[in-house]
Amino acid sequence: MSVLDELQATVATQRRVLSALEPGCLNGPDALRLLEVITEGERVLAAGRTLVAKRVEESNVWRASGERSAAHFIAHKTGTSVGRVQAGLETAERVAALPATAEAFRAGTLSEVQAEAVASAAAANPNEERRLLERAGRDTAKQLRDECRRVRHAVTDERARYAAIRADRHLRTWTDGEGAFCGVFRTTPDAGARSCSPSTPRSTACSRGRGPRAGASPTRPMRWTRSRPWCVGVGVAVRARSPRPRSESWSTMRHWGHTVAGEACEIEGLGPVPVAVVESWRHDAYLRLIVTDGIDVKALTRRSRYVDAHQDAALAVRDRRCVVTGCDVDWRLERDHRVPYAQCHTTSLDGLGRMCWWHHLLKTKGWALGGGPGCYRLTPPGTEVDPVEHSGRAPPRE
Repeated sequence: MSVLDELQATVATQRRVLSALEPGCLNGPDALRLLEVITEGERVLAAGRTLVAKRVEESNVWRASGERSAAHFIAHKTGTSVGRVQAGLETAERVAALPATAEAFRAGTLSEVQAEAVASAAAANPNEERRLLERAGRDTAKQLRDECRRVRHAVTDERARYAAIRADRHLRTWTDGEGAFCGVFRTTPDAGARSCSPSTPRSTACSRGRGPRAGASPTRPMRWTRSRPWCVGVGVAVRARSPRPRSESWSTMRHWGHTVAGEACEIEGLGPVPVAVVESWRHDAYLRLIVTDGIDVKALTRRSRYVDAHQDAALAVRDRRCVVTGCDVDWRLERDHRVPYAQCHTTSLDGLGRMCWWHHLLKTKGWALGGGPGCYRLTPPGTEVDPVEHSGRAPPRE
């Protein structure tokens, strides 16, 4: 029996099984297990579709259809978008040079989205392929995409990348089916900060309800907190990650005009920008140098309940997303005392963490926080959990 015959028989079996499926008759555990099996099968078939679609493009069989490209032809055949097909063709081309990724993709270990992210990063830096495949097994799709983006950026020139984004900036508009005017744009992070800040209510830096500060720079993105009605400008963060203290990082970056391996210059919450762009703001922007290794940030302890600016800055760098395992929310995070202040009467960096509003609400309503840095979990009331660790270790940096 040929491969085609075997797959046709498999599809016929799947069609027969699913036509008789009654999801309402399944209990919770059975439904969960069935979902896992169907997902595994979907991943395997998605890998086959991606690899075969590449062969359809290479064989030129699509030219007889009169379509403008292979992506348009395959999109018409599969009932999906041209952009989705084009991304799949690019993934197939990259996977051909990455045996480990190809094997995981064919085995159903990687989803189509995960394979696309890993292949794009591993093609730029093959030495990171194994590590990214390991991350794919435990990270959410968003966390994996962010890590793959960092891998790509580490091997590309920041100024060339910025120039390419600037050259490809665009604004597209359309009217949807209900008559609403819609749009999408692509531009550099600093231009996005300038565009979004004026349109955001109270988008300039404020202090405890006294209104915007005169002369506030429009280049600073804002970080909103749910617990108070004002916002705080978080500025540009220049992070230096190094085995040894790098207090001279900003002066070094200014001298050479670019970052080096292990350093990142970016607008918090938006994306990386070249050092030269940041330098052009030096007269009217709020710049902040954050050295993540070389300062004993655990010494930041206060007897007050409230978090000061230094602790807040350290938290923003350490907990870039919700500390609860599996949650990839990285905006509007709320500060949380892991041990209630009424019990410890101190506010230390080790005792603080940033959570999304939903997990913070669950903890407030009695859900227990267990585990330790990098593996915190919330469990319902009445469930026995491991105590929260306070070892002084910061969560692993992504």
